[in-house]
Amino acid sequence: MKVTRAIVKDTGQLAQEDELVTIQVEPGWKKGTKITFQGLGNERLGAYPADIIFLISEKRHPLFRREGDDLELALEIPLVEALTGCIISIPLLGGDKMKLTIDDIIYPGYEKIISGQGMADSKDEGKRGNLKVTFLVEFPTALTDGQRSDVLTILEDSD
Repeated sequence: MKVTRAIVKDTGQLAQEDELVTIQVEPGWKKGTKITFQGLGNERLGAYPADIIFLISEKRHPLFRREGDDLELALEIPLVEALTGCIISIPLLGGDKMKLTIDDIIYPGYEKIISGQGMADSKDEGKRGNLKVTFLVEFPTALTDGQRSDVLTILEDSD
């Protein structure tokens, strides 16, 4: 990153100088993490050079929401698969996918925790948070009279 700072020349005059600083972002760093470059800030006559402090911010991800070291993912699933079970392809943070077999009946808000598929823990190398998958059940927008009758027949004796 290019930083422009004020420096004091040998003549005592102030001048502008461009400095390139490199920030090596570590896996798992959270919003608010501070990176300090001591003495690389503006200089003033008779004073120590200031520090440059960068604060990490997080860019919104199109699929995942971060909660500490855990990630949250909302997946839509058709009602028929929610009732009968299915194999779902779950996207992972690095771009890979994993297959998840669901035999339970999935109700709106049903959650499945996948251990070790969250964010890296910046304080404990090799440790990762979890991925919490919340299922959003898609209901049909219309049914024929015959379909309504069939659903009623099938479900009226269920618990």
